[in-house]
Amino acid sequence: MFSEKRKVVISVNEIDKNNAGPKAKTDIDKILKKQNFEIINLRFNWHSKVLKFKYINFDIPKIMKNLVADEIVFQFPTYSRALMNAFIKNIRNYTSANLIFIVHDLECLRSFKDDPTYKIEEIKWLNEADGLIVHNESMAKWIRSHGVTTPIVILGLFDYLNPQPINQDYQYSKTICFAGNLKKAQFLSKIPVKTVLNVYGPNFKSKLKDSVRYKGVYTPEDLPAHLTENFGLIWDGSSADKCDGVYGEYLKYNCPHKASLYLSSGIPIIVWDKAAISKMVTENKLGYAISSLNELPDLLNEITSSEYSKVKKNAITFSKDLRSGKHIIDAIDAIEQIIF
Repeated sequence: MFSEKRKVVISVNEIDKNNAGPKAKTDIDKILKKQNFEIINLRFNWHSKVLKFKYINFDIPKIMKNLVADEIVFQFPTYSRALMNAFIKNIRNYTSANLIFIVHDLECLRSFKDDPTYKIEEIKWLNEADGLIVHNESMAKWIRSHGVTTPIVILGLFDYLNPQPINQDYQYSKTICFAGNLKKAQFLSKIPVKTVLNVYGPNFKSKLKDSVRYKGVYTPEDLPAHLTENFGLIWDGSSADKCDGVYGEYLKYNCPHKASLYLSSGIPIIVWDKAAISKMVTENKLGYAISSLNELPDLLNEITSSEYSKVKKNAITFSKDLRSGKHIIDAIDAIEQIIF
């Protein structure tokens, strides 16, 4: 599928004693390594001004001066403006490679939403690339509307290398789970009393309704073995009636990684109907979309065993693509055909 060029993936992660890098990035590294990409995985402590100066003025230029490549796939962004600028500058100064960004997040819509200068800079970075791989059409439309002219290919959901067996249980018992950082899942206090929600992840608050049941925290690789529920919930913010706040609004543009977690495990999804992935979920019959958490009790009661079997079967089929790396492989192939 890939032509005989020297291809490199650059992944940048913050140094953390217990973290080799976010799973979405490390999975892409593993998938593309099997497609004959060289992997350059860099770990920086960008909270140290002295080390950041060293990275920008010595380490990054040295890496790029010695790099011979026809294609550089960069896992975007670095979450440090100075490092991002240094990478682009040195890639352009010292290589003639085509530069492809796999866009994991648009931070101007998330962490830097209230910083107009960051949006200007992020748009500039996106225009520096030769090709972009972005989550979905909503994200692509936003990027285009803000002046980015770089060719774009849609990824869809991030692949999820899932080492656990696919959940093959078709029995419908009206169960639902939520996995994520529970500190920002303020909506948990608004879950309808009649709906039992099993939750997984760090920072659980014990002072919640009895219907919200804590099931522990596990690594991204181990977690799927513990997900036995019928559905996985995708919701964010503090409200039951909509996904609000910075992260809730961000669902209108991103493909959350927990969607990949659920579906790669063979678990259908229930998602906010304004989320960017809701159309994909409903059109492919991978689950259901709701406008409010208050719809959960009626929805779970109305779904028949036969209807559940259909979405369950579709989720299991879809899980095989996510586990194989098909999404990123196809996206790389598509963007290469455009820019080469």
